Parts: sequence; C-alpha cells; structure tokens
Amino acid sequence: MKKCLLVVLLSLFQFSCRETISDSETIEKAQLKPYAELKEELKSFKGDVQEKQDRFFTFINTDVPNYWMGTKWDFNGTTRTPQNGTIACGYFVTTVLDDFGIKLKRIQLAQQVSSVMITTLCEPKSIKHFSKIEQVETYLNGRNEEEIFIVGLDFHTGFIIKDNSKLYFLHSNYIQKEGVVKEEIRNSRALLSSKSFMIGSISQKESHFKIE
Repeated sequence: MKKCLLVVLLSLFQFSCRETISDSETIEKAQLKPYAELKEELKSFKGDVQEKQDRFFTFINTDVPNYWMGTKWDFNGTTRTPQNGTIACGYFVTTVLDDFGIKLKRIQLAQQVSSVMITTLCEPKSIKHFSKIEQVETYLNGRNEEEIFIVGLDFHTGFIIKDNSKLYFLHSNYIQKEGVVKEEIRNSRALLSSKSFMIGSISQKESHFKIE
C-alpha cells in the first residue's frame, strides 16, 4: 500500500513539474516583443561585419527558436508570421534569412532544390558534400566555435548551428508534420535518415553583412 502511494505521489510530482515548465515557457513567450518589431530592429541594426555576424548567430540560435518553434510544417506552407499558418522547410530557411535583412529571392530560392540555395547563399570554400552524418560532425568540429550553416539532405533542408561543442539542427520538420524544432543533430530523425548531406556556412559569407 505504501509502495502504491509512493508511485502515485511521484507521478503527481512529475506531472506538476511538467506543468511548471510549460507555464514558464508560456510566460517567456508572452514576454517576447512582437516579431514585426524584432524584424525592424534587425534590418536597421548598425555595426561592422563582425558585429553583424555575431547578431546573426544570436538571431538564428536564439531568436528564431523563441518565435518560430511550434509553427507547423506543410509542403505548401509559406507563412511569414511565426505561430500563424504553416511553413515548408525551404520557406522556413529563406523567410528567416530575409527577416534578418539578408538580400535574397525568398520565394524563388525556397522552391529550388537545397543545392541551389546553398551555392547561392553560402561561402563557396565552405561548401562540402558528405554521405554519412559522422563525416558532417568531423567537418563541423573543425569549424568556428559559433557558426551557422545551411544543410541540404535527400529531400529536406534547414540550419545547422555550431554553438561551441554543441551541434543543433533547426528546421521545419516534415516528420509527422511537427514543424519548426531545434534539436541536437544526433537526435534528429530527418538528419539521421538522409543518405546525402550538402553543407555550407552562411554566417561566414561576409557579403551578407557588409554595410551598404
């Protein structure tokens, strides 16, 4: 009897913890400034190339997940507003880049195969092709401590974030139409199921961040 009571109490405690975490996340979301306001700030951001690269890293690594995570995937999704409508993987990449202020043909690139997006937007010398996720990890481990990449898979695309020793995949996940998620690359079914990987650094293409 005591054992049963202990199990019930532990279950209630775990449920309570999940609710607390969920409530905390909701409060944080509620405290975010409107996304339109953030976009205006980004497009008017002043600074040299390095400062803009640093701000870009923060935008992709922190701001985009804060606003976009939970926005659902759809093959025809084209929303420009997080949490409102659906977003396909290619449109997710080009939309948030356009929101930052990087000049690109948002719709045209979103509808192309990911190799076109990567060769158009990424630093040419950084572009690599691999057939195994282990090769991708080895390549990333030799790159900068904070860097943003675009990766093209068999039928999918998204951002890989190198945050010191951590590697994340930020993408609009087509699996079960989950939508935008940031996950460690070794936990990503979309990455692990791919047989081909094309990757390039977008944060190291300085022309995106030069003052005009």
